[in-house]
Amino acid sequence: FYCELKIDGFAIELVYENGVLMQGSTRGDGTIGEEVTQNLKTVEAIPLQVNIKGQMSNIPRRLIVRGEVFLTKKEFERMNKEQEKNGKKPYANPRNIAAGSIRQLDPRVIAARKLDSFQYGIESYIGQRYHEDEHDVLKKIGCKINAHNKYVATLEDVFAFRDYWEKHREKLPYEIDGIVVLVNSDKDFNAG
Repeated sequence: FYCELKIDGFAIELVYENGVLMQGSTRGDGTIGEEVTQNLKTVEAIPLQVNIKGQMSNIPRRLIVRGEVFLTKKEFERMNKEQEKNGKKPYANPRNIAAGSIRQLDPRVIAARKLDSFQYGIESYIGQRYHEDEHDVLKKIGCKINAHNKYVATLEDVFAFRDYWEKHREKLPYEIDGIVVLVNSDKDFNAG
């Protein structure tokens, strides 16, 4: 199995052509999303260019990456202090700010909000046999991945991962709303 922290943020899809970010969109309904490329380019954790050269010759010219945009707890607190200082109502939660920010018409507003992002999946076929391969490739090409995500061998390990993060989630610098567990083998995952 492969266990991931489920970031309480906003799902995105990034399209790289020859290593350059050409398009960014919201995941929308899973099929149709909203084009928000210029806004996503202001998120420092999203690479404008990825390294597709070198030992990974199997990476296609058109690479599609999935990820999550979120707001850290620290930035959420900073923004709410600013809201209160200006006599405005505080924001309800970090996820709503992240989602609302991505849809702003002015990219400078988004840049000022200091959003963060993790990438967690590759939609393009790169020869991956396991989900963990995607995380390895993402890291090698320069994408930011969540260091807490990991391969586990048994269901008992899955439950231990869940139990650990249930007790320690408050120590994370961002909000999570659970964990995601995937069958690590792509062959087994796609057989169901």
